[in-house]
Amino acid sequence: MRISTAFTQQTSLSSLLDQQAKMNKTQMQLSSGKKNLTPADDPMAAAKVVDLNQTIKQTEQYQSNINSTRQRLGLADGVLQSAVDLMHKVKDLGVQGLNGSNSPSDRIAIATEMRALNEQLAGLANTQNANGEYIFSGFNSNQPSFTETAPGSGLYSYGGSASGPRVLQISADRQMADGDLGTSVFGTPGVDSTLEAIDKFATAMKNNTPSAASLDDLKTALDKIITTQSSVGVRLNTLDRQEENHLDYAAEMTKVLSDTEDLDYASAISKFNLQNTSLQAAQQSFAKVQNLSLFKYL
Repeated sequence: MRISTAFTQQTSLSSLLDQQAKMNKTQMQLSSGKKNLTPADDPMAAAKVVDLNQTIKQTEQYQSNINSTRQRLGLADGVLQSAVDLMHKVKDLGVQGLNGSNSPSDRIAIATEMRALNEQLAGLANTQNANGEYIFSGFNSNQPSFTETAPGSGLYSYGGSASGPRVLQISADRQMADGDLGTSVFGTPGVDSTLEAIDKFATAMKNNTPSAASLDDLKTALDKIITTQSSVGVRLNTLDRQEENHLDYAAEMTKVLSDTEDLDYASAISKFNLQNTSLQAAQQSFAKVQNLSLFKYL
């Protein structure tokens, strides 16, 4: 079998090009920091990377929802605490006003103070967040929760939504309400409205005819607000625990993702150096082969 000079040179050239291609790929891996430059390099790993990225992105969205819900509930918690403090003051005034030693003028003064506190409570019931949303209006967040039907009437209408409150997804299998409806906190106007109950008590106090039944109404109203505040506290604690779970899970998924797609630089650099040595040897071999010709010896 005869081996031509052209065949020998072509074989050496192919070897040289193959070494250059391998070295170029390793160089690109080092530049990108990734094991696989295209999905074709490892289809199974590529599919796994897609799934992991989607999982991490979904977890990040849950975290964003948790932060948003925490901000809303944190604001509501502060408002409810202020409402509880106001209700205690109103209740104390009611107890004071029911004392038989009070004169009519004393009760008028007490009634005036009760109405002032009621105005503050109405302001709390219509609290808006940084986006201008009324936090106790549910889906009707652009509408005040409670509006006095006429100045000084002591009667209120509810402008919030009848359904709700809004909920956000905080995990794959859990949703969280980011607030409470005004009716569940401050009662329904005309039925068990806290604002109307205080005004009614203040009116009776002003007319020097206070009733102990009104004090019972205030206690019921206070219990309603405290119950809601407790619910908010439970939800805030749940958010904290869920956030910790997400952080642990995201960290684990990020590690798996890194193991799947990130390059082992130490190994790649060692490989690159070996390929560089092989390339240099191939180049030297090719140069020698080019000089091999029988015509030089004729």
